[in-house]
Amino acid sequence: MTKPITEGSHLENTAAGQGRSLTQPGDPPRPFIYELFLRPRYAETDAQGVVYHANYLVWFEVARGEFCRALGYPYSHIEQEGYGFMVTDLSIKYYSPAFYDNEIGIKVWCEKIGRVSCVFGYQIYNKTTGKICVEGMSKHAAVSREGKLVRFSQALYDIIAPLVGRGPSRLAPLS
Repeated sequence: MTKPITEGSHLENTAAGQGRSLTQPGDPPRPFIYELFLRPRYAETDAQGVVYHANYLVWFEVARGEFCRALGYPYSHIEQEGYGFMVTDLSIKYYSPAFYDNEIGIKVWCEKIGRVSCVFGYQIYNKTTGKICVEGMSKHAAVSREGKLVRFSQALYDIIAPLVGRGPSRLAPLS
């Protein structure tokens, strides 16, 4: 495993949220929310400079990878353990466009985790305009290199489980 990142990668990174801190007794836990920033490249836009819709899914993947890295458990380590995350369900809601060279914020958190699957939530917003662009959820199964369902390693489960909770997305979590 590597140390959690705090700054200095090719993307500007910050971590928001403090795990299972409760604001009041009985409130649901606040999840660990990882946030990164980028500027859409020209190649990620159409002729009008609007970000092409499928690029948001690529940014979800970038955010998931950085989320794991921030927890000190990069995706490369998961692969070295002999398994990976396979997307089994995906939901995305588009609200407002992002444009070439606007600063974009991407928030990612884990909504649910079980022994063989987890659900990530995402919120992408345009820092330049202040508007939410996209919200989404993705469900992942842990699968071996042969494509068979396996359990998450105990170490990964133990890191993520205390940080799970409902994020800022208005979408209902995937089941």
